[in-house]
Amino acid sequence: NAECVAPDVRRGNTPTTAASENQARLLTSAATVLLLPGSRVAELRRHLPLMTATARKIREAKPDTRFKMVLPTEELKRLAGEPSALLTDLEIRIGGLAEALAVADLAITKSGTITLECAYFGVPAVVFYKTSWPSYLAGRMAVGVEHLAMPNLLAGEAVYPEFIQHAATADGIARAALDLLNNSERRNAVKAKLAQVIKSLGAPGASERAARAVLSLEPVPVRAALAD
Repeated sequence: NAECVAPDVRRGNTPTTAASENQARLLTSAATVLLLPGSRVAELRRHLPLMTATARKIREAKPDTRFKMVLPTEELKRLAGEPSALLTDLEIRIGGLAEALAVADLAITKSGTITLECAYFGVPAVVFYKTSWPSYLAGRMAVGVEHLAMPNLLAGEAVYPEFIQHAATADGIARAALDLLNNSERRNAVKAKLAQVIKSLGAPGASERAARAVLSLEPVPVRAALAD
């Protein structure tokens, strides 16, 4: 039996009333959508075209939508290129993920531990991942699970819509994003489930509990290519 332990989230960065403030802002002004393509060069190259195409489709339906992209390094920002060439009025920032999540109405993010960051801040998200077919098939054969996003794994259901591999299209992701942006009841339901997920993590110290759990297990296949 394996113990499911999530990594520590940023408990020092309390979201306080940010989620409720965002809810009120959506009724009166433009939504802010956070784009999170990943922290690796290969991820950026794979995900950036999909994310920008998705953002354009969202903006066609909601022209006032603001888009912000958070990248961890100067190198990735340089590789991403000029923001205006990717998307009109796109803001790209280096670091500051917690601050960006605190004011985001929605995130479009690759799968991995970053989805738990989104959950901690109560941010509805659409999750996607594209990798090479050999990596994808190897991961699926190694570990058969229904969900990739960590909040979905912890909740045992698709709290965050997921679009993986061939299903990760701009049309599909944009539709899911617009459903969340336009449907307050849907957003509230997602936020309530995210609060339950974070509550289930308990007190800080998940890293230590994870280490103990891993040491107690027999060696098992790991699908790092898909999970993070």
